[in-house]
Amino acid sequence: MLVLHVGEKPFRRAGDAELARQHGIRAEHVATGAEAMEFLRLYEYDIVLLDLDLPDISGHEVIRRMRAARVAVPVMAFADVAPAAIRAQALDLGADDFLAGTCDMNELLARMRAIVRRRLGHTNSALCSGGVELHMNSRDVRVNGTRLSLSRREYSVLELLFLKKGMILTKGTFLSHLYCGSEEPEMKTIDVIVCRLRKKLAAAGLPALIDTVWGTGYILRDPQAAPGMARQPDPAWTENALAAA
Repeated sequence: MLVLHVGEKPFRRAGDAELARQHGIRAEHVATGAEAMEFLRLYEYDIVLLDLDLPDISGHEVIRRMRAARVAVPVMAFADVAPAAIRAQALDLGADDFLAGTCDMNELLARMRAIVRRRLGHTNSALCSGGVELHMNSRDVRVNGTRLSLSRREYSVLELLFLKKGMILTKGTFLSHLYCGSEEPEMKTIDVIVCRLRKKLAAAGLPALIDTVWGTGYILRDPQAAPGMARQPDPAWTENALAAA
């Protein structure tokens, strides 16, 4: 999950940011509302964590500008102390949730997952396709009831495909979802991760779950879909290339 963290709240306690990373949260941090609007113009995020107390403009104004610009990314707003009128104003302007005071990190992560799921049309924490069950709360994947062992990045790629099932996702989208900060991998890194993920799914009996859209990216197909959708050929990756990645 790629997060835009605006201001200081909520990751202020020692270990909060590290716990978020352990749960697959990739956070880019900006200090001001103006920076937030520029980042939202350039990049696609899963959710915005917005401190209402910013040094340049109010968090309420950031929400208003986002929605006026038709930026639909979910917003979770934060304040140390917030009267009911302040909370109501943020929600009326377009925030999806509001937390006041110090929040337990496990609760915060659960709220973030719930908001992202609902925005993409999913009501349960378990996402299913064919014989695959992906449990977002535990980051656990099972194929026909048997646990599938995935690396952190393999899981993140599969999670994004499940959340946006039926949508063509570019390699740039995957890179934004998986990496931020100083890490700047090449596009072929995504091909390598997908290739490894496909091998594991094929070994578990699901060889055709992820399709290549040639020249664009990847899409998660319903295994029960009509056969009219022809699969495109994969990039030619050799065993040596995979081993060297």
